[in-house]
Amino acid sequence: MQLSDGSLTQCGHRVLALGLVVLIVGSMFASVAAAQSAIGFRNAEVSATTVTVGENVTVSAEAVNVGDSRGGYSFEFERDRVRFEKIRVTIPANTDRRVSTNISFDEPGTYRITVNGNQAGRITVQPARARVTSETESQRRIDVRANGVSPTGPTGFDIPSSNRTFALQNWSTTTGETAFQQYLTEYTNRSVMPASVPAPEQSTVFGVIDFESDDGFEESTVRIGVNDSVLANSTLERDEVTVYQHNGTVWEPLSTSVTAQQENRTVYEATMTRGTTYAVGRMTADIAIENTSYGITLSADGPRLYVNARLRNAAPIAGTYTGVMRVNGESVNRTTVAVPASGDANISLTHGVTEAGSYNLRLNRTSVGSVFISESQAAATQPTESRPASETPTGTAAATPSGDSGDDSGPIDAVPSTVFGINTLYVVSGLAIALAAFVAILLLLRRGGDGGGGQPETFDPW
Repeated sequence: MQLSDGSLTQCGHRVLALGLVVLIVGSMFASVAAAQSAIGFRNAEVSATTVTVGENVTVSAEAVNVGDSRGGYSFEFERDRVRFEKIRVTIPANTDRRVSTNISFDEPGTYRITVNGNQAGRITVQPARARVTSETESQRRIDVRANGVSPTGPTGFDIPSSNRTFALQNWSTTTGETAFQQYLTEYTNRSVMPASVPAPEQSTVFGVIDFESDDGFEESTVRIGVNDSVLANSTLERDEVTVYQHNGTVWEPLSTSVTAQQENRTVYEATMTRGTTYAVGRMTADIAIENTSYGITLSADGPRLYVNARLRNAAPIAGTYTGVMRVNGESVNRTTVAVPASGDANISLTHGVTEAGSYNLRLNRTSVGSVFISESQAAATQPTESRPASETPTGTAAATPSGDSGDDSGPIDAVPSTVFGINTLYVVSGLAIALAAFVAILLLLRRGGDGGGGQPETFDPW
């Protein structure tokens, strides 16, 4: 069948129209494809590669649009090829866009994180880990975290190594909880240490560790490295170094041992019983005699000299005081007493004597006073007790025996047993005899004046 000229013309118009439609639609799809092809993936990363169970990690990705028009782009985040997040964004022309999301892990292990098939990082998940969050010349802050650990057993943390002269190496803690977070800060400069460290004349401190946490605490065992050069510049021997824990206003010494000898460094170990501030070095008590009293007591065994003293410890660390009683320069007795931190204690010493005489009393190098024992006191065998008197300051004690007695003997009579070393009975008897003789002579003189052989009042020898 032949087509007429009009039909051919009409058919051409239809073909032309169809071609134009195809061209327009093709152009639209081409422009969209060109816009999409102008957006490209740039990079992806994770905020941490080692975390604890339950700790969030931020995954970030970035895409760029180098085209002349805006376009849409999708970010697909995967953990070990399993998608856990999808984010759709619109990116304007000639700009980039960065997106991020968080992920945490319920089990320890190593996980591969990708975004649109591009690796962002590999994350190692641990039940416990420690990391340094900040460090300056005088301090280092360490963040300790754990999740899914035993609440009854210790959780150990290896602290990142450091060449600091004083540094934590290991922290093993029991908290009674399955998840916890702790903050440990090392200090090597005394001026910025958080707790009141004893004065330099009372302590040698190499460093301090400050503990902070809102979670539970039962005990912790710590290993601390101290450079040998620091030890050499101090007055301490290696085995004299002690770890102390702060308790209120005082410091408590902990059992400390040398657990390792590394190159140029000694490692000490101690177990803490409270979450607080810890110091490493040596602290000494500052104990002095505050006041004294002394005297004589008479017992069934004879007279005894005694010295009592009040001791005062000015340091915030407990200590012991060994007192030596010296009589006339000779050491005759000694005893040791414990004196609490920033507190007081009493010390008392006695010594028996068998001979009369004067005795000078000293407590260590402090002069206390002198007492005199008579012949009768030296020979006494009945329980007696010296008269009480108030205490006097050290070095200014009265020469007469004063102070409280240290035993339960009876009182001494108010009349002294001797006068200038002579028995009081003899002195009184002698005075009575002398008084009687004086009265007799006086009477005889009065009788002679009344005419008993005397001269008359008118007698004149001239």
